[in-house]
Amino acid sequence: MENGKAVVAGLTSQDPVDRRASQHNPGRVPMAVRFLNFLLERLLMRRLWAAWRDCLAAAAVPGSGGIVVLGDSITHGGRWDLMFPGLPMRNFGISGERSEHLLTRLDPIIGLRPDKLFLLIGTNDLFVGRSVDDICSDVDQIIDRLSRALPDCRIHLQTVMPRAEKYAERIRALNLRYREIASRHGIHLIDLYPVFEDGKGKLRKALTYDGLHLQGAGYRIWGELLEPYIVAQP
Repeated sequence: MENGKAVVAGLTSQDPVDRRASQHNPGRVPMAVRFLNFLLERLLMRRLWAAWRDCLAAAAVPGSGGIVVLGDSITHGGRWDLMFPGLPMRNFGISGERSEHLLTRLDPIIGLRPDKLFLLIGTNDLFVGRSVDDICSDVDQIIDRLSRALPDCRIHLQTVMPRAEKYAERIRALNLRYREIASRHGIHLIDLYPVFEDGKGKLRKALTYDGLHLQGAGYRIWGELLEPYIVAQP
């Protein structure tokens, strides 16, 4: 719950039904309405995930290489082609994505045979209450599979960015485990968290429009952090 809204990376559940209910009884949404919204959200997101995955899979030309950015809506929302003009950026971010979902859609990415890959995943897992252990198990499997299938690809794991303060402790714990995963697999860890954190465990206000997703200034900073790794020669 951020700014009065339940936020998944890519979706807010404060829909018109919620707003009407809140007007009659401020601060409380009837259980039936919340359950209906939950079902609608699940159905909508499943259809969207399927459509996005099919679209990305169809666009992934086998053997075309390039630089893959992989993750949820925070990745999806980046205009990587504009941030790095002239470079073959491949945006494989999907709104609402969790680590467990990502495990099921690696084949088209592997088929690309990318030269570099940048992974940011985990914030939506935390939102739905998944444990740090479960998230790390998924990420470990993702990195293991990518490393084995793409031995010549430079894989970079990024730490999860801050969001609402109530997530801070779990995000820090997750990021510590990400450091261990990166070290164990011999890949590079890019630590985004301290750059985006406001000193109180939240995402810096100037970099976000909703406490979770980035706006222009946030993407500029992110791009600057990734630039040395994106433009580096093999």
